[in-house]
Amino acid sequence: MTNGVETDAGEASATPWAERLDRPGPKRVLALDGGGVRGALTIGILHEMERHLRCKSGRPDLVLSDYFDLIGGTSTGAIIAAGLALGRTTQDIESLYRDMGPSIFRRVLHRLPGFAARFNPLHLERALVDQLGPGTLGNAAWRCGFCAVAKRVDTGSSWVISNSPRSKYWNGDPDETELGVPDHQRSVTPNRDFPIAKVVQASAAAPFFFDLVKIEVERGKPGVFFDGAITPHGNPSLQLAMSALIPDYGFGWRAGEDELLIISVGTGAVRPRKPGWTTPPLLAIWKALQALMSVAYDNSQLAITLLQWLGSTPDPVSVNSEIGGVQNARPAGVRPFWSFQRYDAPLEQGWLRTVLGIECSTAEIGSLQKLDASGNIPKLFEIGRIAGKKLLADAHFPKAFDV
Repeated sequence: MTNGVETDAGEASATPWAERLDRPGPKRVLALDGGGVRGALTIGILHEMERHLRCKSGRPDLVLSDYFDLIGGTSTGAIIAAGLALGRTTQDIESLYRDMGPSIFRRVLHRLPGFAARFNPLHLERALVDQLGPGTLGNAAWRCGFCAVAKRVDTGSSWVISNSPRSKYWNGDPDETELGVPDHQRSVTPNRDFPIAKVVQASAAAPFFFDLVKIEVERGKPGVFFDGAITPHGNPSLQLAMSALIPDYGFGWRAGEDELLIISVGTGAVRPRKPGWTTPPLLAIWKALQALMSVAYDNSQLAITLLQWLGSTPDPVSVNSEIGGVQNARPAGVRPFWSFQRYDAPLEQGWLRTVLGIECSTAEIGSLQKLDASGNIPKLFEIGRIAGKKLLADAHFPKAFDV
């Protein structure tokens, strides 16, 4: 037992992450949205965030895992989060996306639409193992907390998978753990034994793009997963706030404006506007897809609304024309649960032109909004970096959270 964290025999008695889990003081959370190759836009914003924090702290070698205590994401956000939580720089993650994108999103002619996923899942699986290594949640050299969201298909539940050694199923079934059942005889696979690459692949297994992913959650009985963006947590910021504060998730940190900082980064979210998709000639499957995208957008807006409503936000983003950014709207007597800031660069012509000074044609915008157009990765990096320079401010990182 080290700092309240159980360690298995043979493992290091203390790791940077084990020490940070129980360290007193304020905590910082970074939440990263899903969005396919548009994760490159997220990385562009994070690149500027890393640069900003290096200047603010006077530490030119600072990486985001030095500042944030928990980094989590959904789908492409889970890929980025895993790399960052393992101590990678944003430049490392940018290189990862430049290398992975074209190989993962490579069309295969024999994969017929409607009969097989569009892309070969082996390409994603191999790339993740190559980039993240063969380690598990329990034995990887984590620099900070990590969390990924996936959808378990065979039980219909959202799964929030973390590297917290205090999470309920870290050592398998709690009842078997309490009874001292040897590891090899336990019926439930300990979460600590889940391979990182497999967890991330499960979170990123977008329907129609990749096949379902199996993880052995019970001995000899796999759980079946697909993209966490099919849960309410495509924007995982609200879920990560709950993960940080609800003790049963294994973190048990404190709420408060000066106790918990939540930074949320998007992938260029666009409000679904398809005036023609209700017409009879359009295929029913297409209508279903558009409806699903609308629900994902609404879920993200709800998360932003709640986090701004119940927290302190220096620069609120407008939720809609009716309530704006819900500034100063907390119920009387309710203190902020957290400090919160949201960054995104909506891939819309008007916003890009007005806010960032970037001109894009209608065709370019349509291409940039795609989840699988790997040729857009350099342009998305550029948009993210410009957005980061424009949007980031010292006030978003209060002095209470200095490192």
